[in-house]
Amino acid sequence: MTLGVAIPAYQDSARLRRCLNSIEEYAPDLISHTVIVDDSGDGKVWKDLKHHYPQVKWIVHEENKGFGASATESVLACEHDIVMLLNDDVQLLNDPRTLLLSCFEDESLFAVSFRSEDSAGRFREGAKRLVWKLGFPRVLHNPGDQQKRKDLEQESSYAVGGHCAFRRIRFAELGGFDRLFDPFYWEDVDLSSRARASGWRILYQPGCRVRHEESGAIKSTHKSEEIRKLTMRNRILFARRHCPKSLRSQLGFSIALRRSMALLRGNRILLAAFREADNRWEEYKATGNLK
Repeated sequence: MTLGVAIPAYQDSARLRRCLNSIEEYAPDLISHTVIVDDSGDGKVWKDLKHHYPQVKWIVHEENKGFGASATESVLACEHDIVMLLNDDVQLLNDPRTLLLSCFEDESLFAVSFRSEDSAGRFREGAKRLVWKLGFPRVLHNPGDQQKRKDLEQESSYAVGGHCAFRRIRFAELGGFDRLFDPFYWEDVDLSSRARASGWRILYQPGCRVRHEESGAIKSTHKSEEIRKLTMRNRILFARRHCPKSLRSQLGFSIALRRSMALLRGNRILLAAFREADNRWEEYKATGNLK
């Protein structure tokens, strides 16, 4: 098996340089197997770094397309069996190659999610848990809510899109991240859920370690209200697609209750999320684009 790297980048050249420097430090051979999609819309990152990293394959978007589209394009353009997908604000903390290739000897494996740490070396993300409460999905992100053993290889509900590795052929079969969730959030949970429904496994490998900074492209370029709205909108869309049949009636109740509470409280952000989710769901069903 061969291994490559895919990185969607946006605006911040210094952030991407730190990511690439970490690859050069721990797995230098991978630089020449790296694809970067500059999604800045003006080629800013490519212009700043193309001469420093001539061995990298660059793809430049003339307009910003968002994380999902850029990540999918970068993975599909990386012509290797296994593709590490890294956010531009992620840095490797060790060489993951031996562990990854060993994991992917299991033909049923779709993706491997990495252990992420903050700048102080504290645990941030590991084996994820997706739970359903009254038919509504919730991803448990807090360190104490994730799978209890942070130092143990184990199954994960999904592979975190910012620091994971995919079996490229399976990723392509599923069409990558669905643009239903553009521009960001819940697209990685959706992709992993579709993979698991196809009988493929998602694994958390704590031996593959990365540092994930808090100042990523989304938080640095979008207002907090917009992020909250899109996060809830996509959570609702995910629920409509993936809610277990046994919980469908509860989902209808949960959505009606949350919508009523938002109306009573005058929560315009939540109301906008429900309105956009309704419109987007109907538009996507009409076009037949639902994966």
